[in-house]
Parts: sequence; structure tokens; C-alpha cells
Amino acid sequence: MDIDVLGSEVRERLNRLESALQDLALGQGAPSDFDPHLFLAPGIPRVRPLLVLLSERATRAHVTGGELVPSEDDAAEHVAVAAELLHLAILVHDRALGLPGGRRRRAARKLLGAVGWLGANHLTLRALELSRHAPTPDLVGDILDTLREIAEGHALSESIRGRVASPEECAELAEGYSGAVFDFSCRSGARIAGGDRSIVSGLGRFGRHAGTAWHMADDMSVMDESDDALVDAIEERLNKRSPNFAVSLGAVRDEGVGELWMQLRNGALDGDLANELKERVLRSGAMSEGRKRLTHETWQARKSLQGLSPSPDREALDKLAAAIAK
Repeated sequence: MDIDVLGSEVRERLNRLESALQDLALGQGAPSDFDPHLFLAPGIPRVRPLLVLLSERATRAHVTGGELVPSEDDAAEHVAVAAELLHLAILVHDRALGLPGGRRRRAARKLLGAVGWLGANHLTLRALELSRHAPTPDLVGDILDTLREIAEGHALSESIRGRVASPEECAELAEGYSGAVFDFSCRSGARIAGGDRSIVSGLGRFGRHAGTAWHMADDMSVMDESDDALVDAIEERLNKRSPNFAVSLGAVRDEGVGELWMQLRNGALDGDLANELKERVLRSGAMSEGRKRLTHETWQARKSLQGLSPSPDREALDKLAAAIAK
């Protein structure tokens, strides 16, 4: 999504958020050599802060009957940083416990030191501190609920280690990771702007479905890669202990898909094996089934916006969900 169409206020706030995120993630108590940018590819926008800001603005427009009064309160920016810190905590945790001996994991460990758990805890505490100072006490409960879901996601990820995950397990993990953080992002924006229960719940549902779809789409994008990029993309998922949604759907239809995935997981990061895996996934019809599920999630997300009054920010949220489906 092109943020240039969102107006100068949103762009300026996103720039401030980037600076605040660095200060908090690298501030007092951070593990030595910790670099949060290790977990963000160049050019990839921080979608969770954007969701907080858009949800806040869309709710304010709804509450005021369509008039968007610029906010002078920095509560939304604090919560937006908290949402991104939760996301980084997930990545730090999963990266630190990823594929033993992987090339990317070795590079990550070199930069992080042996601080995977400490780094995740540091980020989580920072997120809690930010939410505690927000103007509505419900935010603390929201972030604790999100942390519980993330912990359950970690437990699920650990339980499927050493085998191919089922499509249901992949969907559950997508909802418990990205779905939970997107839910928190959108729900928090609505709370800060004074939305009533129906608006807060509706935007929470939007975030839940959009986040699940985001996670699924990211998984499926691996099968769009070719040659060396395919090997790197597969290794990236293995390094994060992340089951692949397309692989899980393919393995239901073709046992060979699961066998190839496990060979790659067990260290045989070979280009020929990776390409054979991709071909068998495509032949199995897994991508078509995955797109159906992805489309359903994005449709549910867009449907959840119906309770909001029309506004440019509601339209931006709708376009973001539609873009995931594409």
C-alpha cells in the first residue's frame, strides 16, 4: 500500500514512530549488540503502527460525524510503537530458536549474541510500559491478552517441531501471531479515539482477519520465488521455526511435499530439492486452496469495517485488506 496517499499527518507520525522505536528498543535494559532492524527487510513498511494510526483516525471521524480533527495527543503513537515491539519480540524469539546451524541463524546469533529470550522479554516489557501510560486502562488488558495468544503460539510452534504442520495448525499460528498483533493494533486505535464497544470490536475483528491473511500471504509468497531466492526464502522460514501454509496444504494432497520439506528442515538446503518442493506444491493445487482461504479472510476483514462511517482512513483500511488478497 502506498502511504503517500494517506496525507502528510500520517507520514509525519510514521517517521516519528521510527525514531521512537529505535530509542525504546535500544534503550536502557536492551541486550548488548541488539539491533531491531535485523528483523525488518529493507523497504518493508511497518504495517502495525500504520494500522493503529488509521484505526484511530477512522474512529475519530466516525465519532465526530465525519469531521477529522487532528490529534494533538501522542497516545496513538505510543501504542503504535508498542504494537511493533510485540511483533519484534515474536521475531526475536523465533529467530533465536530457529534452525540449528542455518546460515541466517548464524548471522543473527552473531549480531544478537545469546540474547534471544532476553531480547524478546526486553521488547515485551517496553510494550507493556507504553500501554500502561495510555489514557484508557482497557489497553493494558488488551496487551496482556495479546501476550497470552503469542505465548500460546510459541507453544504451538514448539509442538509441531520435527514434523509437517497441518493446515489447521498453520491457520491457528497465523491467527495467534499476526492476527493477535493486528487485532491489538486496530482495537487500540479505536479505544484511544473514544470508539464505543461495537466500533472497538469491529476494528478488532478487522485486524484479526487482516493479520491472519497477511501471515498466510507471506507464507504463500515463498512459492513465487525461484533459484537461489527460493532457497533463501525457505531457509528464512525454517530459521524462524515457521511452518509454511502452502507446504501444509500441499502435504495433505501429496506426501512427497512433506518429505521434501522435512529434508530441507533437517539441513539439506539444496536448490534442486527446493525447486522440486515448489513444483510438487504447485501441482498439488495447494496454492489455489490457499488463495481461497486468503480471500475469505480478507473478505471477513473488509466486512468488519461496515460499522464505521465512510472516511478516507476507513477506505485506506479497506484497500489494505484488498491488497493482501492480491
